[in-house]
Amino acid sequence: MHDRFARCARRRRRPGGDARGDRGARRRRGRRVAFKAASDAEPFRCRGGINAALGNSGPDSPESHAFDTVKGSDYLGDQDAIEIFADEAPADIYELEAWGCIFSRDEDGRIAQRPFGAAASPRAIYSADITGHVLLHVCYE
Repeated sequence: MHDRFARCARRRRRPGGDARGDRGARRRRGRRVAFKAASDAEPFRCRGGINAALGNSGPDSPESHAFDTVKGSDYLGDQDAIEIFADEAPADIYELEAWGCIFSRDEDGRIAQRPFGAAASPRAIYSADITGHVLLHVCYE
């Protein structure tokens, strides 16, 4: 994951227009890699949550997550990149949690997941209705 972010950053592009891409670009900034800064309002777009196949609300897998994403892009998305993002998403969620993101929890104390969009299983991870706001504060601290 880190090398892919570095390649995008060296080309002076951000790897993604969401909070995850912004987090990766900011991580590289510490190594004096130039990148185009994101606007402050951009992470507020992820109010519905972040998709990752944790399997806390039912059977799920990164392969199913990647398939849903490719299908949702009408098969026009970069399938190799989608597969990498789907495989790395669970680890990134736990990393954000370790950084201080407070995600909503289910009755068992695990990270709660809800259905969102056209996903085959519940995989949207959220922080009440302010997911983008929580991510913004953690990424900027």
